Amino acid sequence: MPNLEVFQNGVFSSTREPIFQIGAKQADGTYEVVVFSLMNRAEAEAKLNELQPPVIKKKEAPKAKEKVVPKKAVKLRIPFKAELESMTKVELEKEMRRHGLELDRRETKDALIKQSVAFLKRR
Repeated sequence: MPNLEVFQNGVFSSTREPIFQIGAKQADGTYEVVVFSLMNRAEAEAKLNELQPPVIKKKEAPKAKEKVVPKKAVKLRIPFKAELESMTKVELEKEMRRHGLELDRRETKDALIKQSVAFLKRR
């Protein structure tokens, strides 16, 4: 069966509502009428679904699950206290964030270093 579709083919003279029919579109843009009944859009769509049920796409087979390779844990080198003291507060904050400690830069640098050393000793 050709690919059918609903198309407007005029208007009702009394109500000025559009008239729809069902047909196959030709290469030149005209339609070859298949269902000659004059219908409103809802009736034409219902009739088209009877003649040519909507194509239901088949579900694709599920893809094989990709094997998840865990990332290797990177062992961070623990800095010495002298290295921490040579850093600025911003550098100190970034370094300790890599180790899992969030510092508050509003505190003094000495307080940040004490917190950092205490945290690193517990690890």
